[in-house]
Amino acid sequence: AVAALLFLSLLALEATADRQMYAFQTEKYRRRGAGEPAGPYARGFIETGVWAYSRHPNYFAEVFLWWSFYLFTVAATGEPCHWSGSGALLLTLLFVPPGASVDVTEHLSSRKYPAYREYVRDVARFVPWVPRRARPEVVGPVARFALLAYFLSHIP
Repeated sequence: AVAALLFLSLLALEATADRQMYAFQTEKYRRRGAGEPAGPYARGFIETGVWAYSRHPNYFAEVFLWWSFYLFTVAATGEPCHWSGSGALLLTLLFVPPGASVDVTEHLSSRKYPAYREYVRDVARFVPWVPRRARPEVVGPVARFALLAYFLSHIP
């Protein structure tokens, strides 16, 4: 049940992130092509919706969708060490480590959009979290540690 709930939640997050990005980019380029003022699209990148909580919510959802597949396998076989975890691990390595897809995207966006540096300062890189401007400085690290410790303590 946990794997199914996780899967459905992550699928909804990825679909939402992709839909929001598509709508943003479509309208940004429509305005540009029509010669209209950019308005809320002037900074060039999306920073609303789920993108206000993570700079890469679609990548986050994709990576953890694969970990939910692995949880289905563990639930079905009762074996925590199963070859199906290799797919989740490889996808994580494709997106997360230094120099991987998230870093490449960050580098390109930082070069293309001057205001992106401010977005980087305020919004979590990968794991969705409350934006820095919306939380006290001390609560952020403590809450992150507590959340991480909670999830790590519940790994089978």
